[in-house]
Formats: sequence, C-alpha cells, structure tokens
Amino acid sequence: MSDTSLIKRLGDSLAFVFTLVILLYAASGPMSEFVRWVIEATTPDFEELSRRDQRMLFREHWLGAGFRSFEQGFLLPTGLILGLPLLFAFVISYLGVADTPNWARWLGAALSAGVLFFWIAGLFAVDGGALPSANPQDFILFPLATALVLFLTWRMFGTFIVGFCLFWVVYFFIRGALPDWTGILAGSESSFSQSMRSMVLNFWAQTGGMFGQPLQVVSGNVLIFIVFGAVLMASGAGGLLMKIANRLTGRFTGGAAHAAVASSALFGTLSGAAISNVVSTGVMTIPVIKKSGFKPAFSAAVEAAASTGGQVMPPVMGVVAFFVAGQIGLEYRYIVVAAIVPAAFFYLGTFMTVYFEARRQGVGPLPAEDRPKLSSSELVQCLVFIIPLGVLSYFLFAQPSVQKAGFYGFVVALACALILFKGFRNWPSIYQAFVSAGRMSAAIIIIVAAIGLIVGLIQVSGFSGRLSLLLAQLASGPLFSTLIVVALGAIVLGMGLPPGATYFIIVIALSSGIDAVGIPPLTLHLFVVFFAVISTVTPPVALAAFAAAPIAGADPVQTGFQAARLALAGFLIPFVFVYHPAVLYQLQILFVWFGGDLPSSKAMIDIATVFWLDLGWIIFAFTLAIWLLSSALTGFEKNKLNGLERLLRVAVGFLVLVPSMIIAIPAACTGLGLVILHRFLGGEPSPVDVKSS
Repeated sequence: MSDTSLIKRLGDSLAFVFTLVILLYAASGPMSEFVRWVIEATTPDFEELSRRDQRMLFREHWLGAGFRSFEQGFLLPTGLILGLPLLFAFVISYLGVADTPNWARWLGAALSAGVLFFWIAGLFAVDGGALPSANPQDFILFPLATALVLFLTWRMFGTFIVGFCLFWVVYFFIRGALPDWTGILAGSESSFSQSMRSMVLNFWAQTGGMFGQPLQVVSGNVLIFIVFGAVLMASGAGGLLMKIANRLTGRFTGGAAHAAVASSALFGTLSGAAISNVVSTGVMTIPVIKKSGFKPAFSAAVEAAASTGGQVMPPVMGVVAFFVAGQIGLEYRYIVVAAIVPAAFFYLGTFMTVYFEARRQGVGPLPAEDRPKLSSSELVQCLVFIIPLGVLSYFLFAQPSVQKAGFYGFVVALACALILFKGFRNWPSIYQAFVSAGRMSAAIIIIVAAIGLIVGLIQVSGFSGRLSLLLAQLASGPLFSTLIVVALGAIVLGMGLPPGATYFIIVIALSSGIDAVGIPPLTLHLFVVFFAVISTVTPPVALAAFAAAPIAGADPVQTGFQAARLALAGFLIPFVFVYHPAVLYQLQILFVWFGGDLPSSKAMIDIATVFWLDLGWIIFAFTLAIWLLSSALTGFEKNKLNGLERLLRVAVGFLVLVPSMIIAIPAACTGLGLVILHRFLGGEPSPVDVKSS
C-alpha cells in the first residue's frame, strides 16, 4: 500500500471514529434517560420508595454506577468535550491537506496530536482542582498550536481570515505603543513578555481563544446537525431533493432558476452553511440554469443567493444561530420560531427577482420533458425528509436540549434512509456517509478555532471595551443611524470572514451598549446575524458568489453583484423586524398552541404587545415592497419598465415599509396603483410572451 493511500485510509478511519464520538456525546441525554428507565422498570415497588431512596438507588445500582463512572470519566471532563473535537479535526485535516508532501502531512498530524494531548492533560488537572497557570512548556506549546491552526485555516479557507487573525495577534503585542491619534486602537502599556504571558494564560491554560465560546457552542450543539445532514444527503436524498424542486417550480417562468432556489431552501433546512450548500447543490443546478437561457453570472448568483438563505432557514439554521442562543441565554427553539417569517421573506424576494429577470431575458418554464415526474416509490421516499424533520422540530420545540433533538433526528433520519433507499443498505455506503460527516465536522472545527482566537484577542486586548464605548455613544443618536452603523460593520467584516466570526466581533463590540441601542437582545442579535450572513454575497469579496462562479464559468465579482441584487430582501428584512416586531415574535404563540406557556424572557419583547393584524399587515407590505423594488432593479414586470416607473417603484417600495401608517397606507395604495397601471401602459413586451404568441 502506498503512503498516500495509507494516509487516505487513516484519515477516513479517523473521520468515521470522529462521527461516532459526536454521536456518543449527543446521546448522553438519551443514555441517561434509558439507564433511569431500566432501573425503574427492574426495581419492584420503585414508586413507593422515597425520593432520597430513589436517588440512592440510581447511584448504587450497578447500571447507574457504571453509567455515572463513564459519564464522569468521558462525557463531562472539559478537556475531552473540547479537546477531542480539536484533536480529531486537526489530525484529519492535516492528513487531508492537498498538494502537500506526505512527510509534511504526517508531521502536522503528529504535532497536532502531541500538542493537544498536553492541553487535554492540563485541563484534567484543572478539573481536579489545580489552579490554571502558565508553565514553561506552555510558552512553546501555545505558539505551536496557534501556528498549526493558522496553517490549516490558510489551506482550507484562504488568506483573508488568516491575515485578519495575524493582524490581531500583532496588535495584541503592539497596542501599548500606538499613539493616541489611532483612537480606539491605542491600548494600555504592556511589554512583550506580559502580553505573551497573558495570551498563554487566557488562551492555553484556560478555555479561551481557540478553546473559547465558539468551539464550546459548536462542539456542544452543532456537530450532531452536521452528521444529521451529511447522512441524509449521502443516502441519495440529495438527488430526490432536486427532483422535488424541479417538479414544484419547473412550470413557472424561469423554472430552472426557481428550482435552484427551492432546492437550496430545502437543503438549508438540513444544512445551514452557504459554501457547502453552493458546492452540494450548485454542481447540479447551475448547469441547468445556464442551459435554460440565463447568463453565467446570473446562474451562479441564483445558487449563491439561495444558498446564503439556508443559513437562516429553520429548523437547522447555521452555526450562528447557536451562537445567538448562547450569547443571550435564550433556548434555541425560540430563535428557530423567530426566524420562520424572515426566512420566508428572504426566499420570497429571491423568487420574485428570478421571475422578473426571467421575463427580461426571455427564459420560460422548464420544458415538460425536463420536469421529472415522481414515481410512486419516490413519493414514498419523500418521507426521508418529512419524518426526520418532523421529529427534529418536535424535540426542538418540546425539549430544551438541542443535542437531544439532534440525536433523535439523526436516529430517525438514518432509519428512514436505510428503509427507503436500497442503495444505502450496505456497509460501504454507511461508512462513507459517516466519513463525510466527520470530514465536514473537522472543517467546521478548524474555522471555529480560528474564530475563537480572533474573538479572544479582541476581548483580552481591551479593544472590544473601547469599541463598545464608541458604539454606545453612537447609539445615543437616532436608532436608524445606529442600525446603519451596525449593518455596515457586519457587511464590511463579513466580506472576508465567516458569518460566525463577523457575528462575534460585532456582538462583542455591542456587549455594553445593547441597552443603549434600545431594542431587545434577540432583535439586535438577529439583526447582526442577517447582515453577517448576507455579507457572503456582498461584493467585492462575496464568499458564496466566489464559490459558485467557477461552476458557471462566470466572473466572481459580476456574480457577486448579481447575487446581492437577488438577495435584496436580506438587506431589508433586519430593518423590517426591528420596526415591525410582530415578524419575530407573533409566531411565538405556537408554544401556547402546543400546550406550553407564552415565552417570557428579558431577551425578547412582551409577546402580548404584538397581534396577528400587525403580522398580516407587514406580510402584505413586505410582499408589495419587494415586488416593486425587485421589478424596478430588474427593469421588467409584465413589460419593460420605463425610467420614471422604476424611480417611482423604488421610492414607494421603501415608503411602504415605514412603520408609520400615515405614510405606509397611502404608499401601499400608490404601489398597487403602479402595478395595475403598468398593465395598461404597454411598453416592450417580454420575449417570453413573444415566444408564446
């Protein structure tokens, strides 16, 4: 066996084991419940025992004692909870680095294993009661660990985020030497040795930096959802997803592009990562969109914009949604429900823009022969989406534990895949599905470690406090101007950073100024999330567009501008839910309908202050506004729009969304009038109508 083949097989084996470890940690809650059930079922007269005797029984019973020992030794130690995901991710990633000599792969994997072994051992000592301290060897191990994660980040995610991270590393050491005219960058005096000791103590001897909150959130909540989605896609559900999307939307004008939007929306319920969404569905959708008549840049932009929306698509939203839950102390299920209407708005806007562009370019529906009919067996196979997502959604609503919901969702998804897809009922297919899940999880861990390092440097350097003070001062002005500053900050940072990094940097800056902004934490945090997400299609550095452009053979920058136009709704939605809170909060009444209590938290508004009429109005207003704005930017509705019509539509489209009804209602009437009047103005017809006549 060649060295390269050995590396590949070892990497696959470790990825498979990593997936098993993820499942084991996610199953800790169900395992505990199972142990408790067995003890209760096998103990005569259990219900007659006092509560004290019941607790003692759980401790002394052989099964309870065995599980408790396993829990204390493997499931609960901080060093393993955080260290094992990093250890697997580093070794798997180094073994899988492309265009690298084999000796360098072995060296990177060995160094990663050795360095993280020392960190895990150190955390065990801290858990045992030792005080965190910076030992001499830590001053070698920490820089080595930092170099290892930065190298992997560079090879896997490009130079921008590595450069951004190195900027903060250098800043940490020179901040005290910066002159006062540098403003918030100028920090307190600190020698090189003091800065180094501070970094080692905070980012190595304790759970900060690359071991900080981003990693804690991902390892605790997110990885099980990566496994859930990977197994479903590997089972053959991805091809079925595309057929469903084509069947649902193929008969509409611009049907091929609509199918891409629909498939990305459906895939977003399982995934939640824009780049992987583009790569997974784009290779199938983009060629079909081009073939139907759309230009290459627009074809790629459709996939980029639609995949971006997957990061805010319930129930499995992107990693950032879990960060929000951890930051504001709100259960994830409330965030999922809050995102339902905004996600629907995003895809509504994308569908409309595709429709108007199709009319402009003369792209009609998919030909009947390209609209595949679903066979009876394929209709049954649709249960592979319905049942797991139903189970996942139920447990997200019914259980506070996100991990438990993800685990039960995975178990049902695997069972459905095995029952419904014959080709999946063999060991090689299952093995490869688990390997794919492990490798995807490893990539997520690497980028999250880099994000954690950036966030830690910004916090410990004191920069976040000075930026918070500045933003708090800005927040004393009009709310709209404050929101513009926050939105621009998120977009600019997000042009080269993943949404998770952008979110953390902005939120850290806002941490002491949230009260001054004057809106509830959930609203403000989701505002940041939306702009962090939408930055992936914002030129000049639009990561999702850059991933889609090569598939279409298009210019990345042109693709980015087209994707930003397609994602127009995403730029408006955050402002809409700030000024129209019913968008986020009215559907929280679902918890009452399912037998729960009305949600109450300091992170939210008082749900009793919003009404169905409020939600109904903004749904109508937003639909009309995005119709007017999308058609104006495209220059087409039924026929070609003249210059005056386009200007009027833009102005009226924005006015409809104003929270004052004195302005919004007349604007809505005017907007409806513009749409109706357009039918009688004539103008150059769409090539679609010309072909059909």
